[in-house]
Amino acid sequence: MKRWILCFFLSALLSPALFASREIVVGISEKTFKALEEAQVFIDAEDYLAAQEVLAKLRERKLSSYEEAHALNLISYIWYEQGDLTRANDSYLEALALDELPDSMMVTLLLSVAQINLADERYADAEQHLLNLMTFADETKASNQVLLAAALMGQKRYEDALSPLEAAINSSLETENKPQENWLSMLASVHYERNDYVAMRETMSMMVELYPREQHIMNLAALHGQLGEQGRQLALIEALLDDGRLHRPSNLNLIANLYLGEELPYKAADLLEREMAAGRMERNLNNLELLSQAWLLSLEYERAIEPLSEAAKLSESGELYLRLARLHMDAYRFEAAEEAASEALQKGSLRQEGHAWLLRGMAAVQLKNYSGARKRFEKAASFEETDKYANQWLRYVDNEVLLKTSNNGALSAPSAPLE
Repeated sequence: MKRWILCFFLSALLSPALFASREIVVGISEKTFKALEEAQVFIDAEDYLAAQEVLAKLRERKLSSYEEAHALNLISYIWYEQGDLTRANDSYLEALALDELPDSMMVTLLLSVAQINLADERYADAEQHLLNLMTFADETKASNQVLLAAALMGQKRYEDALSPLEAAINSSLETENKPQENWLSMLASVHYERNDYVAMRETMSMMVELYPREQHIMNLAALHGQLGEQGRQLALIEALLDDGRLHRPSNLNLIANLYLGEELPYKAADLLEREMAAGRMERNLNNLELLSQAWLLSLEYERAIEPLSEAAKLSESGELYLRLARLHMDAYRFEAAEEAASEALQKGSLRQEGHAWLLRGMAAVQLKNYSGARKRFEKAASFEETDKYANQWLRYVDNEVLLKTSNNGALSAPSAPLE
């Protein structure tokens, strides 16, 4: 999270406008200005070799410190554009070492070299340059405070980063300007690294208020959940859903799970079925299994069967077919139960194979297929987990067969574990 924030922040700052200016400035001769302008034209055309040749020839002449600084400023930018941050940094340091530079040039150079150091992950150097920068008048402004915070975050000095970040954000609020979105992201990241989730919640609440994006709302909701505030978490996400702004499949899946966690299975099932029908959620294994579970918890057994049947076909093991067989048994669909249990055995990879044979035998009993039931119960009896129940069923089957030829009393059908 921290790394992403820093990269996002720097990508918005490192731009050509910070490295070079084509406006005529006092203290530069006309000849030098024309050479700088020619170099700038080549830079704009991304002809960096030609620009370097112009600047190298310019530096062969006797230049003032100010003119030399402008040339080095452009050279640094050329190296930066070519991805050579070390040479860009060295050129800036060379410029900073020149004598009698005006404050405006020092500010430009210090800001630029600090940004180069941040991009190159030389955070301690960036910090020092920024501290030097902020000794100049009006340079303790919010944007520089945020850069300093980025340098401190890069050094994992999160406690130290807190002060400049809060100063920058408070300064924006005092001037009735809303803080930049990435500033708030950085502050949330600092609170996260400090394990201060309450403060993080307050920062993210401000983000949601100022920048009500779906992901910010979902992040805040997740934080509510982490703090044990499931009611607030669900209310926040449900408001997003009601506004028609919840679109990501992962977020839709999250709210379905939240409904289940809050013992609202019907709402979970309704949401999943609606979103899959609309094509916003895939009818994949996980979603179909979740939909079946939601209908089952809603006591809608018939509606739980179809999605579980689809999921069973997609699964690599026979476990879901076994679960489907149990559902068919509960719904008195004995032929379908026998078929599903058979599919479970065919697909294999069952944790307890004996249960599949037991279910097949039970279905056969209900269909009055006693010879078939006996074979299945004998198979179930060979497994430790179903040995006891299979033998009970075998006695029941034998008694039912015996009743056909005698008037002996009947045994009650035994119970069997269906979990």
